[in-house]
Amino acid sequence: MIINDNINYSLIDIEPMSIFESIDIRSVTSRPEFPSEEFEDFMELLAKWNLSDVYGSDILKFSKKICHDDVNLPTSVKQGRQLLDQIYVPHISFKKSPIMIYKEETYYLQYRPIFDAIKELLSNKEILDNCTFDFKPLYHEGQRIYYEQYNGDWWERVQNSLPSGAKVLSIILYSDATTCDHLGKTSEHSIY
Repeated sequence: MIINDNINYSLIDIEPMSIFESIDIRSVTSRPEFPSEEFEDFMELLAKWNLSDVYGSDILKFSKKICHDDVNLPTSVKQGRQLLDQIYVPHISFKKSPIMIYKEETYYLQYRPIFDAIKELLSNKEILDNCTFDFKPLYHEGQRIYYEQYNGDWWERVQNSLPSGAKVLSIILYSDATTCDHLGKTSEHSIY
């Protein structure tokens, strides 16, 4: 219990996390099975442009008017979202932990474990192709120079201490404002 300025905060125990964990990006969950390619394309557009159900329904109505009879589209945006909600991909799921109770109300922390976020990033081939995991000494006119983290002595020492096949991954955390609503009036400073 923390008492601050005559306010009682009841803290809830938080489950400890493992400090070291290995990440196997080869076990990425496959894409969901949609009833048709058009259904998948429609749902991808909804997600990509973060369209509300109202906009999605208008687009769906228009699409049904102009498409062929053999095209399989969702009967409603709600049906498409229900299909997406059934997809369980463990490394993109958010977790919710109670962090304190104040005035008989429980406050929660919504988060993604950092290893899950890293796995999601590295499962994107475009991102993975631009990552460097191996130590690379850099020389200019015969002199050793340091330009990136993977050119440093620390990276070399750590890489040499790892089991065969394991790689070093540098993680940089930062905080930035994230808009929480469609009107842009509410924002939070998430830690990335």
